[in-house]
Amino acid sequence: MATLTHQTTAYTDSHSTGWLSVYKNFVEKAEFNRIGWAITALAIQGCILSPVLLLTMEYFRGGDWQFLVSMFGFLSILVPVLSAMPVKYIFPAFALSAVIHLLIILINIL
Repeated sequence: MATLTHQTTAYTDSHSTGWLSVYKNFVEKAEFNRIGWAITALAIQGCILSPVLLLTMEYFRGGDWQFLVSMFGFLSILVPVLSAMPVKYIFPAFALSAVIHLLIILINIL
């Protein structure tokens, strides 16, 4: 007499829609163009955010602490880029630095 066995299939959901999994997938795909992302982050930081911050500091008489914090923000991007770290370290550093720069600009304007 033959026995019947019930075979279960393992259901794995490889298409997760959480924000963290979307970010991880994006970072994995962006790793191929790491140099381009690094150059873009440095260009936005050095050619847009820093000059605007310095102009608002000059016009609205910002303090020295603002310059110091902005340079630490720029350094937080420069370190992962020059040490050839993966993109997963460059993106958060750029996001943190951009938020800090924009907050200081808003503090100067308001």
